[in-house]
Amino acid sequence: MTKVHRSLEYDQHEILASIRELHLGGEMYEADITYGNGSFWQAEQPPLCFDKQPLAPHVVEADSMALPVGTATLRSVVFDPPFLTYVRAGREGNGRMAMARRFAGYWTYGELETHYRGTLAEVSRVLRHKGLAVVKCQDIVHNHRLHCTHASVIQWAAAEGLRLVDLYVLGARHRLPAPNRKGVQKHARIFHSYFLVFRKMGTTEQVAA
Repeated sequence: MTKVHRSLEYDQHEILASIRELHLGGEMYEADITYGNGSFWQAEQPPLCFDKQPLAPHVVEADSMALPVGTATLRSVVFDPPFLTYVRAGREGNGRMAMARRFAGYWTYGELETHYRGTLAEVSRVLRHKGLAVVKCQDIVHNHRLHCTHASVIQWAAAEGLRLVDLYVLGARHRLPAPNRKGVQKHARIFHSYFLVFRKMGTTEQVAA
């Protein structure tokens, strides 16, 4: 029986495997540009791994917004940035928060947007024509406002010539990390994140030409 690839999974490795089969012909991803501790991967690792603060000897120190890679040289890129805001360690008033110590994040949503947009522009630069970009992201509530980050990422990517070709939802069996706040709940607690799959197709003007 032919395997059915589902848009909803509870294991990110299942999603990564599904994307490889559907969109990469089974080939391994070529680069992870925010490698972290490597928990994203199981036995097989991308040949190129980058991180601003490498935690393993095989990881090259590099900002995802300025990769040491030539233009139009990569077939596929994975971008798994931080989701959280208002928890960056070292900022006055928040550096001692448990969330800031345990998870990377941004002090403001504007910082998140700057990092995402800058990285998407860089991804567009390093990808070959029709190259694949996989972006993991999560909608968040910041300063009492819901930010549909996945919708923004789709728009930001489109501006860089990256066209959305698939979307997966990763369900969480337990609640995802969130800063501890007292008071009445005003938004649904988020129990999911997204894997957005893009192809580099050029900007609207380039495609039309």
